[in-house]
Amino acid sequence: MKDISGPSAVIVIHGAWQGSWAWQRFMDVWATRTAIPAHAVDLPGNGVDGTPARDATLARYVAHVAELMDTIGTPVHLVAHSGGGVVASAVAERFPARVRSIAYLAGMMLPDGMGFGQVVERMVPQYPAATGINPYLRWPEPGMVSVVPPEAAVAIFLQDCPPDVAIAASRRLTPQGLGGLDLRASLTAARFGTVPRLYVEATGDRSVILPVQRRMQALVPGAPVITMDTGHAPQVADPVGTVDHLLPFIERHGA
Repeated sequence: MKDISGPSAVIVIHGAWQGSWAWQRFMDVWATRTAIPAHAVDLPGNGVDGTPARDATLARYVAHVAELMDTIGTPVHLVAHSGGGVVASAVAERFPARVRSIAYLAGMMLPDGMGFGQVVERMVPQYPAATGINPYLRWPEPGMVSVVPPEAAVAIFLQDCPPDVAIAASRRLTPQGLGGLDLRASLTAARFGTVPRLYVEATGDRSVILPVQRRMQALVPGAPVITMDTGHAPQVADPVGTVDHLLPFIERHGA
């Protein structure tokens, strides 16, 4: 992959159990606000490309995003929701000259080699709700593949969305392999550390609760923070506000 310059594009990266469909409300608003092209990925193993859920890995995710970057052919900004944050960090580490910025949307912004579970484990004694969706998961393939019951998705991920939107989204969630859930990126200051970052925190998040989000901000300092009064999926609950918060950051870093 060659380093290139010129006008940029945006790639939006979904989190666990999701797909590109989780960005549709955001993408509809984005298209009315800017001419910057935006592309929503479907990560391998999340029900679109035929990869079994059990075979999802961070390496597969990074390779998939890299292929899209090659197809786009311009520098990109990464907007990553939830667990997609680890994917964005890993992509920036591999291709720092191709990634102009990363925006973490209630996302997992983690240090080198650290998994989200490690952060949660240390915080549960003080914040029991830090377990998020984990107590509600079902495991059709024990220890390998999990699913989120629709009622739990509405209660934990989508409680602030319009009921029809929340119910429809909860029914589209797909099985998630553990290899695409327990993600740990190898990151360096010389590569990932050179990419500008933004953190969009969600105050009503029941999945990645606010104290956990703020702990990650402290663990990986240097990102300006925008606060939104939403649950775990700002791009679904408040797509207009999400676009309006992200667009100035992206334009400032080389749209």
